Amino acid sequence: MNKRRFLGAVFALGLTDREATVGKVAESAGCDPRDTASTADTLSRQGLVKRTRSGVSLTKKGRDAIKVVFIGGGFEIIHPGHIHTIESAKAMGDVLVVVVARDSTIRRRKGRNPVTGESERVKLLSSLRQVDAAILGVEGDIYETLERVKPDLVALGYDQHHSEPDIVREATKRGMNLEVVRLDTPRPAMKTSRILTET
Repeated sequence: MNKRRFLGAVFALGLTDREATVGKVAESAGCDPRDTASTADTLSRQGLVKRTRSGVSLTKKGRDAIKVVFIGGGFEIIHPGHIHTIESAKAMGDVLVVVVARDSTIRRRKGRNPVTGESERVKLLSSLRQVDAAILGVEGDIYETLERVKPDLVALGYDQHHSEPDIVREATKRGMNLEVVRLDTPRPAMKTSRILTET
């Protein structure tokens, strides 16, 4: 089993509050459990993971060996623009964490109820092969979620209101060293708000 794939699966399982056992890592990565157990032993000897009777966890060296990419949004209706963003972000690292806006955040920002509830949006995004972990964000504070994930890279959608320098500055204040990039889109007119007004 690929080293980065294994380490990424351990990281993602930890974010979704599931203990990273060898069996769950194998299931998450779609690998044979015997190969996964052998990889766990090898990575343990290399100091990249710590094995216990109950599971596997990343060491600092193991966490430093992977690049974690963070994106966030409402994702009320998954459309081609979202898929482009997800694929672009995944191509930038080893692990893609998608943070889903809370229903209350959508109500506050959009002035309406979300089309799809937050738990369904998390479930849908979790089913995409490019997404390693989909989690709910914290109401009103991207930085609490950043502190939880501690990504190496934050990828902003082309139309998201966040400021790249502001994110870097605030993350640095909180002891995080990360890069922020703004993604482009081949279809700027493809937006949830437009889809809703046209239906």
